[in-house]
Amino acid sequence: MKHIILAFSAAMMLAACGQKAQETSSEATSDTASVGSTSTLEGMAGDESSAQWLSSDLQMHCLKGQVKKVSTTIYQSDKNGKQDFERHKTLLTFDAQGLWTGNERAKFKASDITRDSQGRITKLSFRHVLSKEEDYGCDYDYAYTYTPKGMLAKMGEEFVGEICGGFEFVYTYDDDGNIASYTQSGVGDGVGVEATVTVTIKETDSHGNWTKRLIKDVSTTTEEYDGADGQPKLDKNTETDYSLQVRKIEYYE
Repeated sequence: MKHIILAFSAAMMLAACGQKAQETSSEATSDTASVGSTSTLEGMAGDESSAQWLSSDLQMHCLKGQVKKVSTTIYQSDKNGKQDFERHKTLLTFDAQGLWTGNERAKFKASDITRDSQGRITKLSFRHVLSKEEDYGCDYDYAYTYTPKGMLAKMGEEFVGEICGGFEFVYTYDDDGNIASYTQSGVGDGVGVEATVTVTIKETDSHGNWTKRLIKDVSTTTEEYDGADGQPKLDKNTETDYSLQVRKIEYYE
């Protein structure tokens, strides 16, 4: 069950980046407004910490360069990163200006995204359609907060569909602006999850973007159920899990 719950959140776990661990304790606050795709790059110029990022959308994903598409495959692995069976895949797409246009679940519309006065995404809502004939799918809502230097500090996720629930992710980073660790807390499909995840980068490309990383996930799941005697029981388990994330990044020429 834990892997099913975490799989629902995997795509957005990848959508985080930042500068240094100490920055995550201070979140930027500003008025939010729905901003069209032509104005999302405003507010980036003049910030020395943002100079390496083409846009705030790429910055929140910790992607350097003019990225077009990121395809990630998540594999089961051991603690040394030995690749085993494939779990699932994720996808991120961007336009030539660095605007986030979609993921493996949906192609975003302008109305799906709310941005602040600096052009940063603060809210994202979309529907993942699983069956057009039966109008069956899952609704996702995300909320993002940032550090004063524009790095993603926290992400809140809520989803309603085949599996319902909500999680909060809090990120820390290394000195190169890559995710060093994050925590996940919340409930999915009636199962409580408290997880601490550490990240080890194995390979990077010429732009400095990681192409392979090892994930160590220490999770405690809590689930309440009715016992044979009709009385409520509490099942609590802590497991350590390893996965290998391998991604292919395409750039605009």
